[in-house]
Amino acid sequence: MTRIRITDRLKALRERAGYTIRDFARALGYGDKFSSYRTYETSYKKEELPLAMVKLMVPLLTGRGEPPITTAEVWNLAGLTTGEAVLGMNLGQHGRTDPAQINGFADRQPQRQPGFPRGMTGSLPEAPAATTQEDEPARSSLRQVSIPEYDVLTSAGPGSVPVLCAPQDGLKPIEHWSLPRGYISAFSESPEALAIIRVAGDSMEPDYQAGDRVLVDTAHHTPSPPGVYVLWDGFGLVLKRLELLPGMEEPRRVRIMSINPAYSTYELTLDEISINGRVVGKWTWK
Repeated sequence: MTRIRITDRLKALRERAGYTIRDFARALGYGDKFSSYRTYETSYKKEELPLAMVKLMVPLLTGRGEPPITTAEVWNLAGLTTGEAVLGMNLGQHGRTDPAQINGFADRQPQRQPGFPRGMTGSLPEAPAATTQEDEPARSSLRQVSIPEYDVLTSAGPGSVPVLCAPQDGLKPIEHWSLPRGYISAFSESPEALAIIRVAGDSMEPDYQAGDRVLVDTAHHTPSPPGVYVLWDGFGLVLKRLELLPGMEEPRRVRIMSINPAYSTYELTLDEISINGRVVGKWTWK
């Protein structure tokens, strides 16, 4: 039996859910750079989609279409099946998720996963075994989150703070920061979607100085609640304070503000900007 290509399977689910390519690309965080997403439906060569990408697709596709798309159908795009145990997640190299450590998924069979302590299985936990020195690195990795840092100052454009960071997206991490999972969980419910970038310019002084590193939740694409976001405003990748204006008129308008009073406030509609993520923290060196 001929296996259906991953590109065709993705396209079929997207069309069944009622999305256009442009709408689905925007929902995944590509903004108007939908051609980057299109490669996954046309020329993608691998047998499975990036795990982090499929994780974002689950809430977008599940329950839509006729018959309604199931969660299992979506996860299958990454080669995963339902009924797999919850273990934990770490970001892998180049910002992609390591399948051995994906949040909520492991093998069906009750075998110990690579990189996890003895006693953790793909079904139900076994009785805990004695801790050995070999177990400690695995326990340590479960307590840490690896956050990629990107140099986007020279690659400004829609989607420049990527959610996926697959090689074909053209942007790779320049560094990875390992931080305690318990600490990061206070800033984001999606540690795997966090990214670090540097601030450029003086429009957000004194709160954000040029060269500061900021922590961005790339899973947050709606300017609510008001706060500081990374966005493409049609001219460049900027760090601004956003406030969604009240009203029911579509498309909704957004007030775009600088902290530095030397810069003017302006307004654009939601479809004129591409929100890459919400700033949830920054590093200050004194």
